[in-house]
Amino acid sequence: MFSKGTKLFSIAHSKCPHCHEGEFFVDPNPYNFLKAGDLLERCPVCDRRYTPEPGFYYGGMYVSYALGVALFVSIYVAILVLYPSATMWTYVIGVVVGLVIFAPVIYKYSKIIWANLFFAYKGVERTPKELAEQAARAKG
Repeated sequence: MFSKGTKLFSIAHSKCPHCHEGEFFVDPNPYNFLKAGDLLERCPVCDRRYTPEPGFYYGGMYVSYALGVALFVSIYVAILVLYPSATMWTYVIGVVVGLVIFAPVIYKYSKIIWANLFFAYKGVERTPKELAEQAARAKG
């Protein structure tokens, strides 16, 4: 559907934003609550870091908010179209249930979307700077 090398490929398949081959999450299932949203420290394929600095993914809260609002509006419009005579409580219950059910999915996708905003596709090959950093890490 999305070709490798595009940000949408990385987001849709939860792959490394750098190489689009390695896994991004410890467990790709967002409903595994023990490991939900846990990232690998580095890509198993290209060995690039997923967290450039502490607190990097706090910005994902803004993405999560936008996804939550989009889901809220979608559920509201769906109820409005399918049940025109629905009461206010139908809307409230529908939206709350929908947001609770999809909260883990929103959490997962907010992290991968946030990462793709800042990390560019580089392929599997390491750049000279990355090779130098890897050699420095290996020395000590």
